[in-house]
Amino acid sequence: MSHRSRGLFTAVATLAASVAVGAQQQQPTPRTAWPCGGRLDPSYFRIAEGSGGQLFLLAPEEIGDSAPLLTASTSHPQTIFRLAGSVTPGLHDFRVPIDPSVESVAFSVSVQCLEAVYVLDPSGALVSGDDVTDFSNFRAERMVIVRHPKPGIWMVRMAGRGVAGISVQARSPLGIAQVEFAPAPSTTFAPLPTFGVENNLRLRVAGRVSQVQVSLVNGVDVRLGGLAISPGDTQFSYLSRFTPNAEGFRVMIVGTDPEGFAVQRTYAPLFTRLR
Repeated sequence: MSHRSRGLFTAVATLAASVAVGAQQQQPTPRTAWPCGGRLDPSYFRIAEGSGGQLFLLAPEEIGDSAPLLTASTSHPQTIFRLAGSVTPGLHDFRVPIDPSVESVAFSVSVQCLEAVYVLDPSGALVSGDDVTDFSNFRAERMVIVRHPKPGIWMVRMAGRGVAGISVQARSPLGIAQVEFAPAPSTTFAPLPTFGVENNLRLRVAGRVSQVQVSLVNGVDVRLGGLAISPGDTQFSYLSRFTPNAEGFRVMIVGTDPEGFAVQRTYAPLFTRLR
C-alpha cells in the first residue's frame, strides 16, 4: 500500500537536493509565472481526473516540448499510484511498491508552484544511470522514467504548493484490465457507476496476481474501504457489490505475484457523481 502523511492533500473544488541532488531537483521559478501565479480552470482538473488522463500543468510555451510526456503516459498503461488535489507547503514523501513484473515505470509530478522533486530507489539513493530518462525542463512538471526498476518500495519526494497531481505508471503484464458497473439487481454492465444505489462491480485482472484484495480510494488516495469479492465467470475476474456515495472514488487492487512480491494497481479514472 502507498503511504502518505494525512493532511498533505485536499480535494480541489467540489470534485471531488550535492551534484546528484542538483540533477534531481526542479529549479524554483518566479511566483508570478504561470501556472504558479495564475488561476487554473477547474474543468481541466475534472476532465483529467474523470478520464484517467494525465494532469500536466504546462505553460503555453512548453506545449511544443511536451510530446515525450504524452508518449510516456500512453506507453505505461498500468497505474500503480495516483492522487490529485491541493498540496500544503513543505517536503512530502509518497511510498510506491514496484514489483518485478514492471519493465518500465514513469514517475510524473505536476505542482502549481513546484519547488523540488526527487525519486529515490529502494536503497534510498537518488535514481540515476543509463536506464533513467529525466524530463526536468518544465516549470511545473517533472517526469522521471526508469527502465528495469529494482523491485521494492520507491519514494517520490516533492515540495511545492497549490494544485498538484502525482502519477506512477508502469509497463507491466500485471494489472487491472477492466472495471464495470451495473445497478443491482441488473447484470447489464457499463463503464460508469450509478451513484446512490447499490452497484454490481465486475473487475478483471490481467496476469497472475494471487490473494487479490479490492478497495476504494478517494481522489487523494485515502482509503474509503475494502470490498468483499467473489470469483467471476472467467479466470482472473471478480465480482462485488457496493453503493457509491457522493465522494469520488477510484478502484485499487493489491495482491502478490508468483514470487511473493506485493503488487498494487489503481484504475486511473476518478468516478464522481454527475452534477
